[in-house]
Amino acid sequence: MPPESYDVTLSVATALARFEGVPPQELEFAIHDHINTEALELLMTSRRSDWVLEFRVPGYTVSVRGSGEVTVTNDRSQEVITVTLE
Repeated sequence: MPPESYDVTLSVATALARFEGVPPQELEFAIHDHINTEALELLMTSRRSDWVLEFRVPGYTVSVRGSGEVTVTNDRSQEVITVTLE
């Protein structure tokens, strides 16, 4: 389980920004418009790690696992970026 202070939302934004070729703060959409980021952060503090949360943002599918793995899939190219929370 990742540390409680880890910002999973930042990890999602960073992975999306890699696809877009921009810094995370320059994404053309706000992640919080597509998922309750506070709830996502709280979910990451769960003692269980056998859950998966999937949501969509424009052009991408994002999967967050309780194990700390964040996977972003480009809907057009099917290219995948995976990051693991430390």
